[in-house]
Amino acid sequence: MIVKLMTFNIQHGRNHNFKGDVIDLPLMASTVKAQNADIVGFNEVRLGNNPDHSSGYSDQASFFAEALGGNSYFGKAIEIDGYCYGNAIWSKHNIESFEVIPIPDATERVAGYYYESRCIIKTVYNFEGKRLTVLNSHFGLGPGEHENAVDAAIALADAADTPVVLMGDFNMIPDYHLIKKLQTLFIDAHYSLGKDELTFPSNAPDLRIDYIFTRGVKVLNADTVKVIAADHYPITAEIEF
Repeated sequence: MIVKLMTFNIQHGRNHNFKGDVIDLPLMASTVKAQNADIVGFNEVRLGNNPDHSSGYSDQASFFAEALGGNSYFGKAIEIDGYCYGNAIWSKHNIESFEVIPIPDATERVAGYYYESRCIIKTVYNFEGKRLTVLNSHFGLGPGEHENAVDAAIALADAADTPVVLMGDFNMIPDYHLIKKLQTLFIDAHYSLGKDELTFPSNAPDLRIDYIFTRGVKVLNADTVKVIAADHYPITAEIEF
């Protein structure tokens, strides 16, 4: 079974081709559609009370299901001023199970870092009897948040009885010790193919902070989608299992 995955931090749909907070969900959808992915993990997604998607505070996960077909689910991390904020998952395929797992907040906070509650979306798929677990997350910025997020992701992967994909915006560069730890426990899809392309910011990238990690699958291809839509480049990986 061959599956194409994509992770994309959409910064609530802000179009980075313009100044200001111009929400452009159709651009985000067309960016996804051009890659023909099977499963897409979104970060920085909003869920508001505007059902017609005429503002950035609409049900953004549902917008992607309507624009792309398939199925989408939203995973709430926090609530701000009456709208929810977190991650989402979209797939061409039916999702066998869906769960939102909160990442424990940091018990100690280091000055100079912004702290925010985060979560991991766990989805399980069944492709003609071959099951796959996909974990999608947006890790925090502070040191304590990093440790808790990595520990939570590893625990979920270790408990899975299927091959695993762990993807998202991890807010850590490849040299960071916790990314090195993940690289010992998973396959970094891009590194495994000799690729090390920067992903942020999209207008002048100087950091690699978006990743697709795998376990129990064969990585066939991995790419960085060099388009300016949101503030991150999306990245993709094709796997076989």
